[in-house]
Amino acid sequence: MGFSELVATVLGAGKQVGGVLSDKAKDARDYAKDATELAGLKKQISSNRQVLKDNYAALGEYYYNKYKDDPAAEVVENVRSIRDLEQAIKDLEDKIVEIKDAQTELKAAKEAAREEAKKSAEEAKMAAADESAPADVDDELLKVKEASEEVKEAAEDIKETVTDAAEDIKDAVTDAADDIKDNNN
Repeated sequence: MGFSELVATVLGAGKQVGGVLSDKAKDARDYAKDATELAGLKKQISSNRQVLKDNYAALGEYYYNKYKDDPAAEVVENVRSIRDLEQAIKDLEDKIVEIKDAQTELKAAKEAAREEAKKSAEEAKMAAADESAPADVDDELLKVKEASEEVKEAAEDIKETVTDAAEDIKDAVTDAADDIKDNNN
């Protein structure tokens, strides 16, 4: 085998390898192109399904509002479930308002008690500065102590109200979830 035959063999092999690599590159490009197209199509399907769900929901809400007082027999359970859920939501929102009101009341009671205690302490200081009035100091200290006890009692009452309201909310949510499960089964 001469040099020219060896060069011809190497060039021939190089062309074959180049051809195989070129084919594999084309295959990879085609695969990537197909994968990109498939992903785009799947995204369009997903988007269309969401629009479809939104339209079904809007249509259902329209018919619910129009026929909720006299529903067809086939949808009586659905209408009842929607009403129950709407009432559960309203009840939960009312409980939230109760809790927020109780928190506001507690904050106001604490602030009022703090101000009363401050006032009583100032009066006690002033009475203590006046050596001729030791009985007044005892009276002022007693007022401070009483005000402090009132604050503690008010805080405990409000804490109990908030705790009870939170338990009621928890029970209502659990009941609503159970009702939904029951209605869906």
